[in-house]
Amino acid sequence: MLKKIKVSYTVLLLLTCLLVSCSSAKLSSPKENLAAQSVQLEGEWWNKRHETINSRLKSNPDVILVGNSIFHTLEEEDRKEVWTKYLDKYRTVDMGISGDRTENVIWRIENGTLEGINPKVAIVLIGTNNTDGNHYLNISTPEELAAGIFKICSLLTKKLPNIEILLMGILPYGYKPNHRDNLNKATNELISSFPEKNSKIHYIDISSEYLDENGKVNKELMSDYLHPNAEGHLLMFKALDTDIQKLMK
Repeated sequence: MLKKIKVSYTVLLLLTCLLVSCSSAKLSSPKENLAAQSVQLEGEWWNKRHETINSRLKSNPDVILVGNSIFHTLEEEDRKEVWTKYLDKYRTVDMGISGDRTENVIWRIENGTLEGINPKVAIVLIGTNNTDGNHYLNISTPEELAAGIFKICSLLTKKLPNIEILLMGILPYGYKPNHRDNLNKATNELISSFPEKNSKIHYIDISSEYLDENGKVNKELMSDYLHPNAEGHLLMFKALDTDIQKLMK
């Protein structure tokens, strides 16, 4: 009887060690990078916006704008000059959705946004919502965010083999130094090397256009220190125009 108890105890000890080992391995494994996943946002307004974007594809655009609210707000009434001066000539389709993070853009790319079109240039500006700790539970590190942005670029070149990508650095944020802006700047350092990994990617950082003489975000161009206003958007596409024309050729 004693021998049987000893054997049972040994088996139990081995099982316990195995469970502890498995749990430790699970805890020590690298966490999943949400920024590089495919995530559909819930909400009727978001799905309706996605459908609206897809319905615009029949215009056969030469330029597509891939991003979040910084592009979405181009559709406000006071931005008409931006379109007449810079965007209409390319039959540009605005694919920006307010609040989108990299993972949401990845989902949209994988679910219809690029079907049946053959644009020459994709302007990509995404990432500031990934570092927003006020409205989101998950904050991406610069490395995670850069991986998500690279996945977007990779999907674009895979689905649109003829595309040239004008990848914009994340714009400055805030009226004073802050953690979110620091994460964005660190991300820009990483994504600035993407042209070395993929010749279809062309990086441009126009952050300095939005800073005043003291190096702070110019409130005259970004009244909320995040979104360019009408003047700020005109300044954006004036700064991008030469590169867009070059890539169009």
